[in-house]
Amino acid sequence: MFNVSLRGESRWLPAVSLLAALLLAPSRGHAQPITVPEPTDATRRHLVARRATARLEIDGRLDERDWRTAPVAGDFVQARPDFIPSTRYPTEVRVLFDDENLYVGAFNRDSAGLSTLRMPDLRRDFEPPENDVFGITMGPLGDHRTVLQFSTTPLGSQADVQAFDGGDAFNFNWDALWRVRTTRSDSGWTAEFSIPWRSLRYAPGLTSWDINFVRNTRRVAQWSAWMPYPRQLSSWRITYGGVLDSLQPPPPRTNSRVRPYVLGQRITDRTAKAFNGSLGDVGGEVIWAPTANSLLEGTINTDFAQADVDRQVVNLTRFSVFLPERRQFFLENADLLNAGGLGAGTIGGIGGVSGRYFVQPFFTRRIGLGDDGTPQPIDAGMRYAFRSGRTTAGALAMRQAALGAQGATTFGVVRGSQFFGRATRLGATAALRDGTVAGPDGILTDRRNTMVAFDALTRIGELTQFTGMVSASTENGRTGLAATYGINRNTATLLTGVLGAVVSKDYNPQMGFVSRPDVVMTNPFVTWTLQPKRLPKSVVWLRHGPNAIAFNDPQSGDLQEANVTYTGELLFRNGATITPALEYNVQRPNLPVTLFPSVRIAPGQYDYTRLGITLKSDQSAKLAAQLVATSGAFFDGSLDRAELTTRWSPTPYVSVRGSYEINRLRSLGARDSNFVTHLAGPEVRVYLNPRVQWSAFYQYNTAIERASLNARFSWEFLPLSFLYVVYNDRQAVQGGNTPMARSLIVKLSWLGQL
Repeated sequence: MFNVSLRGESRWLPAVSLLAALLLAPSRGHAQPITVPEPTDATRRHLVARRATARLEIDGRLDERDWRTAPVAGDFVQARPDFIPSTRYPTEVRVLFDDENLYVGAFNRDSAGLSTLRMPDLRRDFEPPENDVFGITMGPLGDHRTVLQFSTTPLGSQADVQAFDGGDAFNFNWDALWRVRTTRSDSGWTAEFSIPWRSLRYAPGLTSWDINFVRNTRRVAQWSAWMPYPRQLSSWRITYGGVLDSLQPPPPRTNSRVRPYVLGQRITDRTAKAFNGSLGDVGGEVIWAPTANSLLEGTINTDFAQADVDRQVVNLTRFSVFLPERRQFFLENADLLNAGGLGAGTIGGIGGVSGRYFVQPFFTRRIGLGDDGTPQPIDAGMRYAFRSGRTTAGALAMRQAALGAQGATTFGVVRGSQFFGRATRLGATAALRDGTVAGPDGILTDRRNTMVAFDALTRIGELTQFTGMVSASTENGRTGLAATYGINRNTATLLTGVLGAVVSKDYNPQMGFVSRPDVVMTNPFVTWTLQPKRLPKSVVWLRHGPNAIAFNDPQSGDLQEANVTYTGELLFRNGATITPALEYNVQRPNLPVTLFPSVRIAPGQYDYTRLGITLKSDQSAKLAAQLVATSGAFFDGSLDRAELTTRWSPTPYVSVRGSYEINRLRSLGARDSNFVTHLAGPEVRVYLNPRVQWSAFYQYNTAIERASLNARFSWEFLPLSFLYVVYNDRQAVQGGNTPMARSLIVKLSWLGQL
């Protein structure tokens, strides 16, 4: 199943990686982790939820009578880094409810005291591995595959996520309407959650929900859980969860919200024909949930002024750069429109050429953004979402306003998926982009692009998974095809699999993203996790394995490029890692490769080797750092690269981060060019509490001769209602041609429950 035509000397590349992995397989003398069995109805734990008899004050103190008398979920077990059927850090959880809310109270016992709690900052949607965390993982639809998770830190930062099919798809940017308050003492910390029923989607009449409770005691990097789950998975695999009994959620009812905004801004922009001056604007969204399973949203004059800015990169690959979606409207319920595809496969895993090969038939950054990331106005749009235990459906329609020579554009996408049996899902997606574009002569012409895709996922047991997608795009009578697949088996000690894609030259979904068309990609990989008894106690495991990737021409089978990377990882108990890597590259461009405007690599054959190492300290400490350093040949020259990322948090209320990347290239291209690129990005965040913060992020990039500053103040004065003050500044550096632009934006956004 790993066969791919590589022609000539490159035919052995995927095979050699697998051979190396087999030669380095662990011996029987290594310690093996305890296997966590999948629970049965007889072995699943149960917790009874009680109805609250009096009003609860959400203050992080579980001192009301209802809390004191509620049944307790205790006896947590250690889930990571190894399964142990107990834990030195006990947790007690209680669940209450009334007609309006579901309440969860947790006491996280720890006698080490307040000074040992780890919280680098107070941001929403924090990084769980870097913090002390308590989280609730629930499956309110009863389908054993749809999960909502609510988490908090000892200082009350909030994080919420939707996950599906055990984490095959997830949405960290989903923001629900809920509250949590916390208190701390020398014996531990307490969290009190209040989650409105209206913020949840649940099956009508279902009184028992899948549930699990998890905790990260960060100073020892230990995850514990009420119900154990395999360490290579997560608590999102709710088939390993327990049961919450005796719930009495209210009957589903109509749920309506409005999210209007008012905005004022002052703009100075030296770009030709750009707007300069002051303006005000209003718009917003109406959100209507006619049933517990469906949601209809309408938006008018959609604005993304508060969206996080893109992180700049220095692209030293032959692939287009994939930048993630950061706009909240498109992030909500994004999983429903996920048409499958591929987002994995390392391209040159070390040495400044790291990236990912993407084939995504639908990608929301195609709406309201130009090819260079410049915002384009959106007049209006509608979105529909439906979820049940076995069926999901989604639809999106948007109207992008005309801008300059670009005519108005209409976007539309629909998707449905159906779950069959225990672990099989089939989905179908169709998308349309219809608009006008200006040709070189300035004449507007119609441009219509359509896409259809079919995707599938299935599992054998809980550890072996298969995914696949086929898609077609059509524009101006030209039709292109694409297909992707993935097969993997993931156990506590061994991860094996292969990813692949076949993309034709004419495949061009205008509402999607393809890193590069006209390729056949094959990516087998193997990773072992070893825990020999002779390892020091400060070390958790030694993980190693090969990753091979090859790109071939679909017609001739000729190799375009490939590499084999062998990586090792030493994981310490405080979360620090040491990761060396060795990479062998094969490049076969048949056309000149332009890495920079002044650097062109001639067609030909380039074989070279690179070495690299990644050093990462304890990321929960007050001072944390990560260094990636690589060196070696690069095409017909050489490349030395270093990337340093640091963070200093003297207190969770102040966080100073910085990143710096340097690329030193020598004897590159037809002119034997020698030059250096610098990319620096200092960032400061100051918090009054988890709901009030100020931040500033500066980027200095010599590769594109541009510098930019984004500074913002945000105040969440009511749940999911915000006041933003945003300042943006863009300047040219080192004689670059980027026009200066500045803007000051004040935006008030309010979420009202009707």
